[in-house]
Amino acid sequence: MVLPRVIATDLDGTLLGRTGEVSDRNRRALTAAVEAGIKVVIVTARPPRTTEVFADMFDCAAVVCGNGAHTRLPGEASPLVRAIDRDTSGTIVAKLRGALPELGFGVETGAGFYHDADYHLEPWVPRDWVSGVLDDTDALLEAATPVTKLIARSSTHPVHLMYEAAVASVGPLAEATYSGRAGLVELSAPGVNKGSTLAMLCERWGVSREEVVAFGDMPNDRSALTWAGSGYAMSSGHPGLLDPALGLKVAPSSFEDGVGRVVEDLLERARP
Repeated sequence: MVLPRVIATDLDGTLLGRTGEVSDRNRRALTAAVEAGIKVVIVTARPPRTTEVFADMFDCAAVVCGNGAHTRLPGEASPLVRAIDRDTSGTIVAKLRGALPELGFGVETGAGFYHDADYHLEPWVPRDWVSGVLDDTDALLEAATPVTKLIARSSTHPVHLMYEAAVASVGPLAEATYSGRAGLVELSAPGVNKGSTLAMLCERWGVSREEVVAFGDMPNDRSALTWAGSGYAMSSGHPGLLDPALGLKVAPSSFEDGVGRVVEDLLERARP
């Protein structure tokens, strides 16, 4: 077996275990992959400030945050940012509010998180993570730039219904997805997702999709998993990714060091 040239992994629900930590086994496996000449890429919905602690554990070839909207490459002074423009952001908000009343909105800029007064902050989010609370969405979109990720939040609507409404109402104006079971839908600029960003990086490196292994557990990982030559859905992940029709492989759960186990096997089988 030939070694992959790129291994891309999500964090929450994939590389991270129950306590939100990288296990020793996962750390050793990815370190061994880097030492074997494989490019390791973190591809997450998280913003940079909560990703760096994990990225610093490995010699990452790239760190992709915000579902592909903010990418940091070693040696490059500035990140690659693909944001939603101000006017489009306002149109998206109006369309979503027309489809689903009582929504609150937040904006991730890559450097900070802002939200309007209608956004009910999740109880697990530390309040010092919030850069500003604005009276209304117009003020939010004026203050928070660039809009690397627009977040619609509801405490009453189920996330799958929010996603369906977002796709139907926003259409080609944004890339809609979600990465949790709470009432939170994430929107990026058109065509910006984990898969398209991974494809862009691999083109830069001269790596074909057949040489890529990707791991993920949620709908926002689907674009990366289906683009990669070998996409692994975590057995503990969203049922939609485990549909045989997608043709994905299945890795052990994130609670069983699933990423590390698969990477160990890939490295072992490639040994002469």
